[in-house]
Amino acid sequence: MMQMIEEIRANQPVVVNLANSVTPQHVADAVSMLGGSPLMLEAPQEADEFVDIAQAVILNIGTITQERLALMIKVGKRANERGIPVILDPVAVGMAYRSTCLKELAAAVHFDYIRGNASEIGWFADVDVAGKGIDALDQSLDVSIAQKAALATGATILQSGVQDVISDGTKTAVVSYDNPLLAVNVGAGDMLSAVVGTFGAIADNSVDAAVAAAMAFSLAGNQAGAQAGVDRPGTYMGALFDALYQLTDADLNAGVVAWH
Repeated sequence: MMQMIEEIRANQPVVVNLANSVTPQHVADAVSMLGGSPLMLEAPQEADEFVDIAQAVILNIGTITQERLALMIKVGKRANERGIPVILDPVAVGMAYRSTCLKELAAAVHFDYIRGNASEIGWFADVDVAGKGIDALDQSLDVSIAQKAALATGATILQSGVQDVISDGTKTAVVSYDNPLLAVNVGAGDMLSAVVGTFGAIADNSVDAAVAAAMAFSLAGNQAGAQAGVDRPGTYMGALFDALYQLTDADLNAGVVAWH
């Protein structure tokens, strides 16, 4: 992991987010607490200008529309042309309309990272994993799903859950820190995708960036939950932002990663 957080805070990379309409504040805060500079994009007229100053782009399909899809294609193609990482959050992609939209998006844009739960990642691997809406119901560890998805898409996969699986199809890692209060907060996955973008903006190696992102978010989640009085979702989110703000490279380097 080396000095990734230090580099983020020194360089304040611009992370452009096409967030869904449910969680943009949480997403922006997660980037900001780590030391990045979040930009939230809504207007097509700003797309080129925003991408041209960005170091990473997040595309979240959580509240997809045809207009939103067209903007994502425009932003993603420009990011590909500039050679900056594109991070996809395929929220509930197994649902019919979203699946159709994502197929169109994937035909036009290369994703450098895909962050989703096991059910969402299973869609890319052509593997059925039990899910309902935005939630994966099967939390058993199966690293092959992320590996297959990585090989099918050419992206580095972060399959998040009780255990996070990171794979580019060749190298695979598991990060096993978890706090159940993360799962209760609807914005946690969206925040993690933005954290992936923040690390991806400064990293040379995509697997290292995704492992660092998973480790940072998980460790901050555990540190937040360990604080006195933090035992409910409302108080937990504030503590999580504080923990992200205080996180150090020493914390990341002390974390345990299992390589498969």
